[in-house]
Amino acid sequence: MKKFEFQDNGRTFTCEAATSRATPDQMWWWVNVSGDSLRYAAFHMKKGDTITSVRPRIVEYYAKVLADRERPPLPRPTFGPGRPPAQKQVQPD
Repeated sequence: MKKFEFQDNGRTFTCEAATSRATPDQMWWWVNVSGDSLRYAAFHMKKGDTITSVRPRIVEYYAKVLADRERPPLPRPTFGPGRPPAQKQVQPD
C-alpha cells in the first residue's frame, strides 16, 4: 500500500508513502487535504501499516495542525532598532 484516499469530516485526505529530500532513506506518510494548500509529512511509515491503522493517525495529526493554527502566535521580543539588548554582566563573588 503506497497511496490511498479517504473522506473525514467533509475533507478528502490523499495519503502517499514516499521519501523526502531531507531524509531519502526514510519513508513518510505524505498527506494532502482538500481545502488546504500545504502537503504534510505526517509521520514515518511503519512496516505493516494498513489503511485501518494509518487513517486515525492522519485524522489525529491534522486535527493537531488545525488546533495549532488557532493558537495565537507567541510574542516576539523587541530590542530596538538594529541591536540586541545589552547583556547583564555577572560579577564573581
